Amino acid sequence: MKEIELRLALVLYGGVSLAIYMHGVSREILNLVRASSFRLDRNGGNSNDCETHPLQPVQCAYQDLLDLLSGVADIRVVVDAIAGASAGGVNGIMLARAIAHDLPLESHSEMWLENADVTRLSRPQSGLSRYLKLSISPVLDQLISTRLNKQIESVETREKLRQFMQARWFSPPFSGERFISWMLDACRKMENGDDSERTLIPRGQTLNLFVTITDYNGVKRRILLDDPAYVEEWDHRRILNFRAVHRTPGYVDSQFDSDNIPELVFTARATSSFPGAFPPATVAEMERVLSRKGVAWPYRDDFLGRELCLTPETMAQHCFVDGSVVMNKPFAPVIEIIEERPAAREVARRLIYVDPAPVDVSATREGPLELPGFFRVILASLAHIPRNEPIGDDLKELEQNNRRSRWLSQLIDATGPVVEQAVSSLLPTRRAITAEVLSRCRRDATTTAFEQAGFAFLNYQSLKLHALAERLAGLTGRISRSPDVQMREEAALSLFSRHFNKLAADSEDGLGRTDPHIVALLRGLDVDYRIRRLRFAIRKLNGFYHADKDSKLPPPDANALDYLKGILYEQIDHLGWRWTDRFFGGKSQELSEAFLTTAAGSQYGAEDHVEPLLDSLTKMMGLADLDRLHDELFAETARDLLDRDRHMSLLRSYIGFGFYDLITFPVLQRNDFSEVTEILVDRISPRDADSLYTEGFELKGKSLNAFGAFFNRSWREHDYLWGRLNAADRLVSIVLSAAGEGVLPQPQVNQARARIFLAILQEEREKLLTIPEEIDRVDDLIRSIYPDFAHVEEEA
Repeated sequence: MKEIELRLALVLYGGVSLAIYMHGVSREILNLVRASSFRLDRNGGNSNDCETHPLQPVQCAYQDLLDLLSGVADIRVVVDAIAGASAGGVNGIMLARAIAHDLPLESHSEMWLENADVTRLSRPQSGLSRYLKLSISPVLDQLISTRLNKQIESVETREKLRQFMQARWFSPPFSGERFISWMLDACRKMENGDDSERTLIPRGQTLNLFVTITDYNGVKRRILLDDPAYVEEWDHRRILNFRAVHRTPGYVDSQFDSDNIPELVFTARATSSFPGAFPPATVAEMERVLSRKGVAWPYRDDFLGRELCLTPETMAQHCFVDGSVVMNKPFAPVIEIIEERPAAREVARRLIYVDPAPVDVSATREGPLELPGFFRVILASLAHIPRNEPIGDDLKELEQNNRRSRWLSQLIDATGPVVEQAVSSLLPTRRAITAEVLSRCRRDATTTAFEQAGFAFLNYQSLKLHALAERLAGLTGRISRSPDVQMREEAALSLFSRHFNKLAADSEDGLGRTDPHIVALLRGLDVDYRIRRLRFAIRKLNGFYHADKDSKLPPPDANALDYLKGILYEQIDHLGWRWTDRFFGGKSQELSEAFLTTAAGSQYGAEDHVEPLLDSLTKMMGLADLDRLHDELFAETARDLLDRDRHMSLLRSYIGFGFYDLITFPVLQRNDFSEVTEILVDRISPRDADSLYTEGFELKGKSLNAFGAFFNRSWREHDYLWGRLNAADRLVSIVLSAAGEGVLPQPQVNQARARIFLAILQEEREKLLTIPEEIDRVDDLIRSIYPDFAHVEEEA
């Protein structure tokens, strides 16, 4: 049966009180991912976890949909990248944590519905300020009753708006410390109460989270020029990156577990610090709340240094405001990361962005242009325009990447026959191919490829050495953990580049094809070449899943292919681990610190530190041992798992990788050979989810400049419910599109949608107590749109 991995990369916009709608969307994404994961566990015979943690009604409904599609394709739904800003950043953080450790989000639903209210968010007042503001209540009542009565009919909303307008003058009305406290409590309530390492991340895969925040004070960045030698500018954008890797069964290397809650909550506080509503977020504020609640911050120094570039001396000088100020629609980090994702099976990639308030396509500006006033210009410049920056540039870049993926695939396919012919002459025909034989053939093939490249090899070799210099400069900076690391890394890059250029210039042929110093350097330190080679082999394996009808080969063994690729992914993970500071010990740290200190100073004598550092890193990386292991995997393990013809085809790709790398690396200049597939873009918004759409529908949170839901509990419940319904509608469409158009008859599609919609109402009917009329209206709407389903249910 065809297996499809539906991979979702999510982008969550900012939107103030529309965060509650986005939370509803997050709940449904988690439901679909959990239903998909538990369905595969059930079908694979792993039923214990399913019995211990039974699925909720809506998750069972998603399972039913996936079961309906199983006759066409076995679909696994995976979220492997999330990016968010402001309100979207808060929801992205909690969704990522729930996926990484298979945790519920109900505690966050309670937090949003109960605490996201101006009367609970606002800071308490006392004394003369409160007295003076109470004295103007009649004026405020008159203003609200005459100016806003038509817009706001709710008595609760008008009363809370009056109280809100009595808040502190010229001071942010909302309490950051209260927000932190609620978030900490909600995160603690997520815990599953056992010691199991459950996760919704497939084995060998990674979940990345990106959250934008704005460093109000900024950090100096040095930019190298010709004259002057450099300039320094202030950088205010921070894109924080958290990740979790499911390395082996039962072990998740995660930055989302309980010990990481403080930095996750601090990030949520900072990214949602809407200017004027919340005071800027500070480390001191976070520490005050943690101290009051008796909560430790185990990774405080590592987080502040790694992600925020703060030291104990500088952290008091920095405060952070809303991430939407610098990047409200963070597509770029997601697009960059998903291009390097490994593909374990056929992949259907979707980039989904959540936009609660999309631009009305029919809206036009009519009449004469009205010049905005003083305050309207300031408000638009500081908040409205940055939050509505266009996404066209990001999507155009995505389309360019899609075209490049198609071109890359065609290039590799066209090159294949030529390379296989060249490699076939190097392989023995009568004796067994052992690891030793394979190693010799691999080196001979690479030498042949480099010799046949002519002067094109010069460009290839220069790019490899430059890429290695950049990698080593970044690695030494991370290992040393020294302050002002950015300036030191630039000096280190200059030294590494000068050293490598000298090696190339001193080589006998001027190209360095066989120069022993360059060969030893690349064999000992070029981790990325090995990663590209393994990913290229995995690409070859992916082509074995679909047997040609006219082929004389036996049917492919999907389980054997999955197993072999799992082994190769583990090796890629081992290689990537060598670019992290945690892989290295104290000696490497001492050598790196000495090297960077000298490089950042006068640079006299810095060359003396290069060779000892490179020798130490080479010994620690142990790439020669890994090369031998990889040769054994391809020569022996792969031989036991594959039929002879497929095994030989895989060996020719592995041995001949040097030919392919000569062609593709100068174009790609990164470790591609992963998802050579198109990335399709989908949107979740009230306008796109048209199955239950009614004319004139609006989210309540859009009112009062997107603060509306903070003034009314029933409005929060309304937006939360519709976030779930809208997301369910769109996710069903996305799953169906991944399986293929027309794979299910329309009556079955309608039945699946109706069952999911009604399951959502079933789960929320006893919880959303202020909107019973809306729930009944939606229930009637579902049964009127899908009468056949309602009839079948009544008969059952």
